[in-house]
Amino acid sequence: MTSLPPNRAKTLKEAYRACDVKPLTGDDIARYYVDLSAVRNTVAIEDVSTDLYIQEPGEFNTFLFTGHRGCGKSTELKRIQSRWENDYRVIYIEFDRELDAYDAEYTDL
Repeated sequence: MTSLPPNRAKTLKEAYRACDVKPLTGDDIARYYVDLSAVRNTVAIEDVSTDLYIQEPGEFNTFLFTGHRGCGKSTELKRIQSRWENDYRVIYIEFDRELDAYDAEYTDL
């Protein structure tokens, strides 16, 4: 039986501060990604790949990912990016690094 570390989090605040809620990237996707397809609706993710697959050169499409912070949006986008970056020019922009979210208009997007 393994023992628990003595400095483990005892409150939600301590647990949050111990976690890194940044998107998984590179080798971390393979190492830490948890496949939740058995309990999550993955049709939307599959539809993105299907839409990209059937597109012809010069055609454009737009996808919107929404959800609360830490639910996996960016990680899923990074997985889609790694799947398609050899076939498409992928431009990945982190909105909060480029714009002030409190001073943004829809036209900024």
